Parts: sequence; C-alpha cells; structure tokens
Amino acid sequence: MRFDRAFKGLERRLSLEHKYNALKEREEGGFEVRCTPNWVLGSNYFQVMDLKRRLLETYEGISLEEAVPGEVVSTNAGQCYLIYSERQSEFYNCFKGAREAIISNFKFLYGIGERTEAKLKRRGYRTIDDLTKHPRWGKAAREFLDLLDKRHFKKVQELLWRRVPKSHPLCFQLVGLNQEEDFAIIDIETMGLFSKPIILLGVAHSKGGKIKVHQYLVRNVTEEVAALKVFMEELDRFNAIISYNGRAFDIPFIEQRLNYYGLNSNIDKAHFDLLHFIRRAWRQTIPDCGLTTVEEFILGLKRGDEVPGALVPEFYREYLKTKNVGPLIAIINHNLQDIISLAKLFSKLNEALIQ
Repeated sequence: MRFDRAFKGLERRLSLEHKYNALKEREEGGFEVRCTPNWVLGSNYFQVMDLKRRLLETYEGISLEEAVPGEVVSTNAGQCYLIYSERQSEFYNCFKGAREAIISNFKFLYGIGERTEAKLKRRGYRTIDDLTKHPRWGKAAREFLDLLDKRHFKKVQELLWRRVPKSHPLCFQLVGLNQEEDFAIIDIETMGLFSKPIILLGVAHSKGGKIKVHQYLVRNVTEEVAALKVFMEELDRFNAIISYNGRAFDIPFIEQRLNYYGLNSNIDKAHFDLLHFIRRAWRQTIPDCGLTTVEEFILGLKRGDEVPGALVPEFYREYLKTKNVGPLIAIINHNLQDIISLAKLFSKLNEALIQ
C-alpha cells in the first residue's frame, strides 16, 4: 500500500519512551517520587491524572460508538471516525460596510502612503473606485477591485499585511467581505510538536444561530491520512479560516502532515488568526493571551476538569495502550470547547474592533 512505510515509521516513533522529570509530591505522611512531563506544573498534572483515572473507570468496557455516536468515513487511503455535534453559540459578522471601508483606504495600493493618500483625497479621489481612471494609479486600482469582485480575499489580505500589522483593525474588517457561512473554524490536536501525527481535526461553521462541528478522529495512527483527506475536502467548501494561533501552528502542522503523505498541501484561503487581534484588543487588561485565560476574562468561562493541550499525547497513548476510550473523550471535549470558544471570541472581536 502507498502509505505503509509512513504508517510503520509513525508507529515506531510513538513506541519510543517519553522523557519525564521526577517530581516529589507530599502525600499522607511522607513524599513519593512521581514522574511528570517536563512542561507541566506538578499540581495541575496530578489533578489531570486523577481525571484520567476516573475516565478509565467510567468507560471501562464501553465502545467508542457507544460513548460518542458518529460514523466511520471511508476513503481510498483508509478510514477515520467522524463525530457530529451542534451547539447554540454566538457567531456573527456585524460589520456590513466592509467593502466601503476597504475601498476608501488607499493603503491597499502599493506605493501610496499617508501623504499621497491625503493629497489624492484633497483632489477629490475618495475611494479606490475613483482612482480607476487616474493616470498613475488607475491600473493598480482596477487590479485591486478585480480581486474584490472575484473574491480573492487571501490576496487582498496579503496586500494589506504588507502595509499594516496583522492585528490592525482594518485587517479584521476584511471579515465583512464574507458571509457567516463562508468561515471554517478549525482546531487540531496532535501527538506533540511538528513531525508527530495529528489525532483529531475539528472544523466548524455557523448556520442558523448554531455552530455545526465535525471532528475527524484518528482511532490509530494509520488513520491519520484518511482524516487529513476528508478534513481537506470539507475545508475546500469555505472561503476563510478562523483559528487561534493557527498561522503559526495549526496550518503549518497540517501542511507538514499532508507533505509527509505526498498529498497536496496548499491551503489557499484568507486566514483570521484571532490571537493577533486579541492581543491588540485586550493584552493590557488580561494576564496573558492563552486561550483558557482569554476564555476566563473575556467570555467568563472557566473550564472544569479537562485535559490541557500539553497532556493530549499522554491521554492518547493511554487510549492506544488500554483500548479504553475514556482518555479519548477528554481529548474530543477539549477540542470541541476550543472551537465553540473561537466562535464566541470572533463575535466579541467584532464588537471590540469594529463597533
């Protein structure tokens, strides 16, 4: 089979022992030496390990299909498990005057700075539409408007990024060029940093006041390529991506895994990474911009017992070792909450940066 060598390499890497740091934790009447991953604080680690123990007990003898209803999806590269869910959630794009705001800003045209823009506007050129017959700037104006009319929003976004920071409110105004159903909210869970497998790919969209979520679960590492293929097929339906740190992590990670399997890795879509905009909007008022911190301070959401992202690989290994789906449930729920939070944060940013 085409992917056999890749599968064997993955399984060999996953069988290697993790590096752990010894941590002393006081227990009844003394100290006991335990091991914790070297990126996790001890107190939180033991709470999460207790969660894992409870999940293993709760789901002992229960199949994945019983625990999380879904369906097996088959491709020419194998199978994966698709989980559907739906949640009531805020998600709205309330900026309706996006095109007017964009064409009134000459920064999209290379070579026009603030002084040139001010001079042109004094001469009566109010929008890029007005510039289409200008002897010097007419060609650039027509080319830019053609991008807008043909909905090449990624190119429009890239033009703007050359002129202003990616967190600039004008960059967020580009969301108004899309309809609510044009956005794909994405989040992935992996077995570690780059070159390790992706074990869950979540993609969601808004429709009728609800967030509809599809989670493509890799039940063993040989299913990763199938999950990637169906995820990419679904992503093709959308014009733009919403993520949290996705420009630095999720998208490069997905592209690297597609390359690993020799698949087309070109994700050619406008991308709204909410981390950039959240830093601009609230970094002076919250301790940090980690997603769980932002959830607590901006959304008023404090997560209960759940697996932190750093321990997802450990929970997945426990599932592979025991065939108990309990640890998988924690990973699925973690991914789902990330996606629902992104939908809510998108709406909050509409209010903070545009209104």
